[in-house]
Amino acid sequence: MKRRSFISSSLIGSLGIVGLSSFKKIALLSQQNIKITITPWSLMRTGYGGDDPQGIDVFDYPAVAKSLGFEYIDHEMFHFPPNLNEKHLQKMNANMKSAGVKSAVMLTGGVGDIGDANPTKRKKAVETYKKWVDVASELGCKSMRNVCAQFITVAHEEKLKCTIEGVSELGAYAASKNIDLLIENHNGYSSDPDWMINLMEGVNQKNVGILGDFTNWTLERNPDTFYPDPYKGIELLSPYIRAVSAKSSDFTAEGEEITIDYKRMFDILKKAPHFEFAGVEFFGTTMSRNQGAKLTKNLIEKAIK
Repeated sequence: MKRRSFISSSLIGSLGIVGLSSFKKIALLSQQNIKITITPWSLMRTGYGGDDPQGIDVFDYPAVAKSLGFEYIDHEMFHFPPNLNEKHLQKMNANMKSAGVKSAVMLTGGVGDIGDANPTKRKKAVETYKKWVDVASELGCKSMRNVCAQFITVAHEEKLKCTIEGVSELGAYAASKNIDLLIENHNGYSSDPDWMINLMEGVNQKNVGILGDFTNWTLERNPDTFYPDPYKGIELLSPYIRAVSAKSSDFTAEGEEITIDYKRMFDILKKAPHFEFAGVEFFGTTMSRNQGAKLTKNLIEKAIK
């Protein structure tokens, strides 16, 4: 027997002896390495300078997140000053360093569709989001999330073609800055797992993946039509998922989210080989935002243990 064949046979034999328990341990170790982040919307419900009852300034956000037990934070373009400049970024970096937190994902979207069927509008959107790639890089983010194809205005295949072009261009620019570009299932075509898989395969870039949202599954409006099974949706997208938006609104007396089975979701995410960031996104109103964020973080920790 040749040496290479012997090694392969020995390895297969060893795996057979070790059994399924070791594979479960490997999956467990993988999920224990997940970084739990907090998204700004959990704490700040208005844009910078708006009338937010909780009154958290975007530059205070790192210290508040740290006080709640978070080591990583996401950023959202919506919360930054409209005249964002280098001094603002330096201040945010200094405040993050002082608080002892690191950046994870920059959340962008809503100011143009990089999959727009109009080539002029698509180009303008790509150029807009390239500037946010620069911001993500300045803040030390690993990834930047974008949303596209949430409004159904053209046929399925045409939208896919246009979105592949836009995502490919923005993804290539993100790669030049060592940033992963993550597309979120954010309603419309993007909440159709098959469409998203075709998008990922059409783009086929190492730094392009998916941010999986637990609840954004509205396929069409008026009347609302939903992808029927969010767990199946996350399972289908799992090969491409690198981060998730772990939504929460309210909890049972036992600390479980009232609409989402977190254990089931994170068991499914064991199939996601590139999964790195679990983002707490509390949007409830029946308790304080701080409490909701902490309960969601506790639930994620419980689900991955």
